Amino acid sequence: MAIGSWDDFTSKYGFSDGETVENRDFRARKRLVRMLNRLPAMKDAQLRAIEYDRPGVHNPCLVIVLPNSEGKRDKQLTEEWLEGKLGSCGLPEAVEDKIYGLADKAYAKAGRR
Repeated sequence: MAIGSWDDFTSKYGFSDGETVENRDFRARKRLVRMLNRLPAMKDAQLRAIEYDRPGVHNPCLVIVLPNSEGKRDKQLTEEWLEGKLGSCGLPEAVEDKIYGLADKAYAKAGRR
């Protein structure tokens, strides 16, 4: 019952190609996305993390980081990304330094419910 890492949440091959994903991973993802979107560095960079349940045979538990200079809602950002109107982004450098610790915190909170 290992916890996922940021790499698991951002690769279609994460969580052993989706074979080891558990309900706890989805709960942790929800918390991680919430934590990311509250960070000043994400807001300053005009980025938004969204949850994406990838269909198909690979990892269904993804986090996508998208540009959001216009303050759009998650649903609209997701639609535009799926239509190819938006490309995903990397994290700001200030967030990259913290992301693995944030993922650990998200799992700690997800385990408590």
